[in-house]
Amino acid sequence: MKLAKLALAVLALAMLWQSFAVAQDGAQPSSAAVPQPKPRQTTTGSSGPIKETVPSQSASSLSESSPAESEPMDAMPRRYIEMWNSGNLKAVTTMFTHPVFITFHGQRRFLDTGTLAKVIMSWRKSMPDLNFRIEDTIVQGDRVAMRLTFSGSYKERLFADTAAPEAAPRTIHAVEMLMFQIRDGKISEIWDDYDELAMRLQMGGVWRSNDQLAKCPCKPDADSKPDPLSPSRP
Repeated sequence: MKLAKLALAVLALAMLWQSFAVAQDGAQPSSAAVPQPKPRQTTTGSSGPIKETVPSQSASSLSESSPAESEPMDAMPRRYIEMWNSGNLKAVTTMFTHPVFITFHGQRRFLDTGTLAKVIMSWRKSMPDLNFRIEDTIVQGDRVAMRLTFSGSYKERLFADTAAPEAAPRTIHAVEMLMFQIRDGKISEIWDDYDELAMRLQMGGVWRSNDQLAKCPCKPDADSKPDPLSPSRP
């Protein structure tokens, strides 16, 4: 009799516990119904620490960048060459940084844009159809190297100690090497080397030995002009 009562009591206790468990499950929402926070997108850099991913720039933000940033590195050097070819000097004050330097005949000098404009005008007056042709271009970092050939019909004396154009009517041909350094889309320095000796010979220049010069009673030609290459030209 006592055993039967004990069994009934255990059975009743088990039924009460099961009812309590079902009630608890009904009060707590399932995990599927609860919205879970989205994980943050991250990327691990080569140096180790985890960093937040930066959203890519929109098209509008990219279009707001300055034109100089979107231009190829050789854009300004090509404009520089075109200035010599056209004689249009409007851009001479805007295409260079300040200060800007030129290395010519191994000497590094400050490039005075006013003097540069005068040099261009002198060359184009001597050879009105002066034309520089870019044969090769090499871009490396902020440096642009160019190999050019140029020609022009010799109309007015350019160098001192050369023949007058009437005595040497011809088309002048020569080669030039230029290297530019570009900063913020502008030219900050120029290295220049061109075939000046070939030009002088084509323009009627004459080589003399030291003995010939010592014996020569000649005086400087009154028609000679100062060398327009100082301090700069391409």
